[in-house]
Amino acid sequence: MPLDSPGAVLRLEVRPAPGARPASPDQVDARLREARRLLEERIPAPSWTPEAGDGVNGRIRLGSAAEAFPLLHKLRTELRKDPGPVPLDILAGLGAGGEPDGLARATEAFQALKRKRRQWTQAVVGAPESDVVLAALCRTIDNLIGGWTDAQWQAIYRRDHGKTLQQIGEDLGIAY
Repeated sequence: MPLDSPGAVLRLEVRPAPGARPASPDQVDARLREARRLLEERIPAPSWTPEAGDGVNGRIRLGSAAEAFPLLHKLRTELRKDPGPVPLDILAGLGAGGEPDGLARATEAFQALKRKRRQWTQAVVGAPESDVVLAALCRTIDNLIGGWTDAQWQAIYRRDHGKTLQQIGEDLGIAY
């Protein structure tokens, strides 16, 4: 099943980034409420379905698996645009296909992530050769974003919203 096939499911978990500065439980709760609000505002019902679990959990039904990576980028940069005392990570398992196949694949991808360190993204489309290529792509994305500093997250968010390098430098108090 190719990545551009109709229908996909994205399983998400938003949680505090490991190794972040110690924060109070109230600060963690406030950031997780912010993440939940963001998901509910950006992903209208019935596409977004909250689920029980640690942090903020749920699934998003997409019209196409190709929508997943741009959406993940947008959500991740939105949550990290101003990380404050509690930076958040999004773990995402993508499954191509409608329900129930897409959900089963997304769950498979998401469960595989839970066993891996420093990996936040996994995709399963149901075709072994495609799954191998997508796994490499997901590891590449994760290696890239895993090395971003708070300032880099902030800069990427501003770039995505049309700011120039000069404006970004001024906003963040750094050289462009």
